[in-house]
Formats: sequence, structure tokens, C-alpha cells
Amino acid sequence: MGNWRAQKVEHLYMLVWSADMTRFGPRERMQRYNTHQVFLSQQALDIFIALKTFAGGSDYMLSSRYDSDAPMSAATINQVLKLTYKAAQKDGQSLAKFGPHDLRRAVSTLLHEAGYNTDWIEKCLAHEQKGVRAVYNKAEYREQRVSMLQDWADMIDDRVS
Repeated sequence: MGNWRAQKVEHLYMLVWSADMTRFGPRERMQRYNTHQVFLSQQALDIFIALKTFAGGSDYMLSSRYDSDAPMSAATINQVLKLTYKAAQKDGQSLAKFGPHDLRRAVSTLLHEAGYNTDWIEKCLAHEQKGVRAVYNKAEYREQRVSMLQDWADMIDDRVS
């Protein structure tokens, strides 16, 4: 699906449309008040373009089903994951209960297992460095993250097809 899965739920449901489709996490919600740039894979862009088609003119990428001028409820994603679990159980599929943070853990684990650089992965997850390293290393790893996140979206496509 794309790199939006790596984002925290509270950042995802408050996203608004922008011309270039590059997202920045709200400063007041980010760790240590740093702006976090999110890069979208082609698959994620395709999903967001489809969402915009159905957005009904809302400023929010994920608007409320009852009020297009309001964001989707923070509980909606938890409910979708709960219903996904129940549907899998009903179909006899083996799937443990999971929440939004489990998706972030899966992203980190699978990208590490695929051999990607820890710094790139942690940057995508908006995890801040600590200590002396954080003082000196201000790298954003833009090109590496763009490539890695496209690879991640392609890996998901391969797994579901």
C-alpha cells in the first residue's frame, strides 16, 4: 500500500490535501516538535488520488462519514482493524489481533529483515536519535527513504498478489 502505514494513526487521520502530496506531520504532535517529511510510494499516491475523488470536497484526506468538514474519528482505524481480524477468523484464517502500532512494528521488522539501513527506517517512523549522534547527524536520507518506501510498497503488492 505504501509508506503511510508507517505513520502514527493520530497523524494519519488529520492529514489534509496539498498540491504536491508530500505530507508533514503536525509539529505539535511530533516528537520533540520536529517537522517530519513523509514520502509516498506510487501505490500510496494512487490510493490518495482515489480518496480525493470520493472526498466530496473535504480538506481532509480521511474525512468523517457524517461531516466532510471534520476529520475521520481516531477510533475508525482501530475499528477497521478489529473488523479485519473478525473477518479473518470467520474465514478460518490464522490472524492474531493487532492494532495500528503493530503495523508500524511490522514495517520496521520487515524492512530490517530485507536489509535496509536502520537510520532510514527510524527516520520513516519519526523516531528521533538521542545523544551526541543526534547533535551531529541531521541527515534526512530523502533519496534513500523514497527508494526504500517504493520498495516496501512493491513488497506488499508482491505479498498480497
